[in-house]
Amino acid sequence: MLKNYLKTAIRNIKRNKLYAGLNILGLSIGLGSFFIIYLFLQNELAYDQFHSQRDNIYRVVQGEGELGDNGELNAGITPALGPALGEEIPEVVAFSRLENWNKNVLISGIADSIDNVQSAAVDPGFLKFFDLDIVAGSKEGALESPTDLLLNETKAIRYFGSAVAAIGQFVKVGRSEPLRVVAVFKDLPNTTSIKAEVVVPIMAVNGWRGDNMNNWNVSYGDQLYVLLAEGVSPKSIMAKIDDLAAKYNEGMEEEPFMLQPLADIHFALDTAGPVQEKTDKQYIFIFTLVAIFILVCAVFNYISLALSQSVERTKEIGIRKVVGAARNQLFKQFIAESVLHVMFSFVIAIVMVEVLIPQLENLIGRSLQFGAFDAPVLLFKGFVFALLVAVLCALYPAYLSTRLSVVKIFRNARGSFSTKRLISTVSVFQIVVFVVLICVAATANKQMYFMRNEHLGFDKETQVVISRFSREASTKLELVKNELLSVRGVVSASFASSVPSRVMGSMTYSEYPFTWHTFDIDENYLDVLGINLKEGRNFLPEDSDSANVVLINETAAKSLDFEEGAVGKTLHLGKDLRIVGIVEDFHFNSKKERIEATLFEPVEGPGHSLVLKLAPKDMGRTMDAVKAKYKSVTGGDEMSFFFLEDQINSQYKQENIMITMINTFVVVAALVAFIGLFGISGYTVKRRLKEMSIRKVLGASFIAIQKVLNLSSLLRLVLATLIALPLVYYWMNNWLSSFAYRIDLPVGLIISAILIAFVVVLSTAAFHSIRAYLTNPVDLLKDE
Repeated sequence: MLKNYLKTAIRNIKRNKLYAGLNILGLSIGLGSFFIIYLFLQNELAYDQFHSQRDNIYRVVQGEGELGDNGELNAGITPALGPALGEEIPEVVAFSRLENWNKNVLISGIADSIDNVQSAAVDPGFLKFFDLDIVAGSKEGALESPTDLLLNETKAIRYFGSAVAAIGQFVKVGRSEPLRVVAVFKDLPNTTSIKAEVVVPIMAVNGWRGDNMNNWNVSYGDQLYVLLAEGVSPKSIMAKIDDLAAKYNEGMEEEPFMLQPLADIHFALDTAGPVQEKTDKQYIFIFTLVAIFILVCAVFNYISLALSQSVERTKEIGIRKVVGAARNQLFKQFIAESVLHVMFSFVIAIVMVEVLIPQLENLIGRSLQFGAFDAPVLLFKGFVFALLVAVLCALYPAYLSTRLSVVKIFRNARGSFSTKRLISTVSVFQIVVFVVLICVAATANKQMYFMRNEHLGFDKETQVVISRFSREASTKLELVKNELLSVRGVVSASFASSVPSRVMGSMTYSEYPFTWHTFDIDENYLDVLGINLKEGRNFLPEDSDSANVVLINETAAKSLDFEEGAVGKTLHLGKDLRIVGIVEDFHFNSKKERIEATLFEPVEGPGHSLVLKLAPKDMGRTMDAVKAKYKSVTGGDEMSFFFLEDQINSQYKQENIMITMINTFVVVAALVAFIGLFGISGYTVKRRLKEMSIRKVLGASFIAIQKVLNLSSLLRLVLATLIALPLVYYWMNNWLSSFAYRIDLPVGLIISAILIAFVVVLSTAAFHSIRAYLTNPVDLLKDE
């Protein structure tokens, strides 16, 4: 019997190639898109889930309001808080401060062995609650000694040939003394918020901080993680932390401390801190909705196309009933046809996923770890899901087509009123989805253009930053600078500790109730970056650390609120500093973050990074000359550099990825909706073919017939637009509010998007109505 069902299904596919092709195409796109989005969301939601004690791990943050408010929280916590928590709050099982920056490493005994790695400078408690899979050496007692170091497997093999050979070797990290490798751990998965290739004691690389590690009024931007005892309420611990801070920092007004669950850190856009990969939770919501919309649209497409075909198949069903076919047999026939369609679609969808997943991995920079034959469990789940979709697709068309009596079939051969109402509802739903997604894409693209291209308060187009120097080069940095200035096309150069998008930490001081970002710069920095000086003077060559002069930005000047202006006033930041100038505000971080108080101090001699300003003409040739000059001056070193514009754009990497994905899936959703609307329009026109033929015989014009056939499509389009606009307004205003600097809702773009939707929808209806007009009435009325 099953063989007969399949034979009949294959015959129907051959007989109705267009509709079968549309069915399979729509379902393939729907299933494939759903699987791809599912894999992406699975990756995003897996962040930090590999830690066995993840439910009891929290990050301490500080700020006004509740967790989740926009731009109010800071993960840079005073280093004095961690030890105090461990000693005085028994519910805190373990704590660890974390400095998570890239640092240079130097391998003892290997010439020219400087490398730049992701480092985690931590307390010994780090190993008590963060899971590291040790492949060589021992985790027991690791980091208890200030000379211990843990290395990941990839770096161990690269530096020493194998994980075992790395044990006992010595490595310098940043400013540390040589540290001994005591354990090698398996590379952390991509889905971790804490990126670490080396793990070292925090004081081993920051010994220069000295007693400031116990100073409650100083912060170096370190994060603080705690492990709470099982069953302890984080709210009760928050109150205890506030009491502890008040006890040791008496008289100071502190912003409240909060505990942020480990699972939320990847999504904590409202928390300033060094976490490298963050995703807006709204994107998870968006892509979940898009996946559901695409799949639902694909299923509705199948149903509408099946109903459209049922107009032609009613007589076939009637004849089957006359010759003795039972209703359950007809049901099985429809299910078999649906399963066949969906299985074809499933195979095409899996091929599509195999082809497109590498492109998605390149886009997001992370592995989704999927292969059709590498993940049999996932493949089986997809197969079962596809079968479920097949049954859902077949149920309603089978029910409608088999419930009619033989007499009604041969008398009318049409569906019931409820069918028309369902199809109208499906059509409106698909148009709403299409209008909403195209408006979302238009708004998101304009916001990202604004963030990347609106003036940032400095120049970024021609600046090159030499970020690291070898041991040889670091001994003659002034010579390097002067030699590079002699290259034709190099306009000016400056030494600095930070450049926009790479600001090294922040500081808080008891005298001032806000956070300071600090830049160590020389007198050429403002010119190199095109930053305007609003008041006072710039640094002079004779200014040095002993001069105790500083520049501040406009935000700092407003926060200080000096009555007669800030220039000439004194700041008390551990020592007295005289303000000699005020710099216009510029965006040194992403536009998602508000500009904060900034302090500029004279750099202490050459060091840090070297920023070059190039002439805009022939930049490629200039860069070749700069690299050659650098190599000759440093005795053969390769120059480690980046273009500032690229670094600025990288701040919006996550948003760019999401916008690219949204744009792609909007096109996919549009295609799926178009297929569905094509089927619905065909069904609507087929129901009225004889009516249109009679109208044509009686003299109705082309325009009159088009009005009759397309009026319902136009009304559905207007209704769908009225439903979609409030959704777009609420959704996009909510999303834009997450940006500190944002555009207004782009009304013009939204209107253009709606016009595009009008063109798409009406073109599908017009295609079928024109075909109906061109049909010869004789062919339709000869049996009447």
